[in-house]
Amino acid sequence: MKNKEVKRLLKKLTLLVLPFVLWPFVEAVVLPMNFFTFRIWETISVNSVRLMSGPFYPNMHLRMEEEGELAPRTPYAEKKQVEWYTDPYGYRNRDTKAEILLIGDSNITGAKLSQEEILAEVLEKQLGKEVYSFAPATVNRFLGTKRFEENPPEIVVVSSIERRIPELPAVGATGIGNKLRDRTGAVINSSKVLTWMAVTADRISKLALYHRTLANIERTFGKKEYINYQNEFFMEGEYANRTFTNDEINRIADVLEGYKHALAERGIPFVFMPIPNKENIYHQMLPSARRPDFLPRLMAELRSRDVQVVDTQSTFEHLYKNEKKKLYPADDGHWNNTAVAAAADLLARHLQQTDDSTENNTRHLVKQLD
Repeated sequence: MKNKEVKRLLKKLTLLVLPFVLWPFVEAVVLPMNFFTFRIWETISVNSVRLMSGPFYPNMHLRMEEEGELAPRTPYAEKKQVEWYTDPYGYRNRDTKAEILLIGDSNITGAKLSQEEILAEVLEKQLGKEVYSFAPATVNRFLGTKRFEENPPEIVVVSSIERRIPELPAVGATGIGNKLRDRTGAVINSSKVLTWMAVTADRISKLALYHRTLANIERTFGKKEYINYQNEFFMEGEYANRTFTNDEINRIADVLEGYKHALAERGIPFVFMPIPNKENIYHQMLPSARRPDFLPRLMAELRSRDVQVVDTQSTFEHLYKNEKKKLYPADDGHWNNTAVAAAADLLARHLQQTDDSTENNTRHLVKQLD
């Protein structure tokens, strides 16, 4: 009698738990990938199966109406139709050619930008060269990627949003992990079955409905905090414009100079292009209205060390103050297509001057040898 009751109880518990166990499989296999997400980023980013070579699922092509990450599903959200392509390695590119390589964060990837608006594609049209977006990624990931050893780019540009610059890792950090992921990624990419299994397992791990429900509850009960000034949303607010010590500036410069030396060992020129925080360019909206001096000080230090840099802050300030152009969406901390176009123009001019200088130096050397 007791055994029958135990079996009934177990059967009821199984029926109770079964929907919760099966639902992630339904999400991953039956429903559209973006059914519960508000951006393509969350839809195809690698969550837990970090054996794949890139940060996103490979060989994807998606279109979606997105909202900014700082105020999704609120009255302040600005909707935008975007299109994404990812290459066989899981990076946001239409192909894998890389004459110029851009290493960077989500700004280089192009959060809330359509494919034709991302920096790699805009720069490619200006230069007439193949530009590859290796983002989000680090210099260490680049150094640990075998395909770039076999086919190195002509030049590497490292870019970072201002708030992430102090966190840039020194050369050598997690080097073994990057090489291991490159190898496992190559194995997964070699098989459509393995790729499908890895993507499906990762989609299951995301529990998209659970996270969407949790976020909705937090918004409903006011537990989710927003940094909002004049209906513009910010990532860090006043903290972003804090003052850095000279020691901190020097430590960061050491890291970036280390990138220059590591790439020079491979015969690859290095350029650094910082992206100002939204709080930096829009500083007058913040309570203190203080203009930060972090980037000008860092740029001056890097120039003193002969590190090639591209000054975006001066141009962004001019566009915003003098030409009244918006450079960031109201509901997001990433740059918009106007800012990307301005940065692409600055970077293109810098790279063309570098090419001209290299060509002149080569001609001068040939004349000396003659």
